[in-house]
Amino acid sequence: MALALAGAMVFSSCHKDDDDDDNSSISQLSATVNENSFKTSLAAFYSSSSSGTTKLSQIFSSTSGATTIAGTQDGKQLAITINGTTSGTYNLSVSADNTINNTLINILSGESVTDAISDAVNVKTDAMVIYRATGETEGGNTYYFSTEATVNFNVFVAYATGTFTATMRNKAGDSFSISDGEFKVFGKPVTSSK
Repeated sequence: MALALAGAMVFSSCHKDDDDDDNSSISQLSATVNENSFKTSLAAFYSSSSSGTTKLSQIFSSTSGATTIAGTQDGKQLAITINGTTSGTYNLSVSADNTINNTLINILSGESVTDAISDAVNVKTDAMVIYRATGETEGGNTYYFSTEATVNFNVFVAYATGTFTATMRNKAGDSFSISDGEFKVFGKPVTSSK
């Protein structure tokens, strides 16, 4: 069974101190999350190299490389992962397919990958957005993952910019939208999925 989703990412290596809202920072990540503002200048690219033990690392893989941009503000962490390292539009749309949607929900709610994918075939997406309380793990009430997402990603010589939107849910089925998402991150995406 193939679950080739965006890059494997974890927040265990992504925690940073809360933002001081300095708008002059080169790196920024902002969005309207459930009608609240999320804004940080502590955004950065993150490698998937140290994320081998989470559910996300088990289901997200990429032979060409994956890109994760993440940041922390006021005890909340937001991350956008795309299945690629080049400019383009990356999408996730599983909510219309009940089998795929339920498989994704089961995996990100803590079920084993083997059990969750037993009825799913050829699942492929190109983007994932995660929003959680600092330290929350898959299956927790404050661990939200996207069932719909669009990420526009633009790579330049020394930085990347982009926009994103997402429909989020947790294991319990609580949901909300992320809108007006924007990022500008100094550096370049990781070019290997290793």
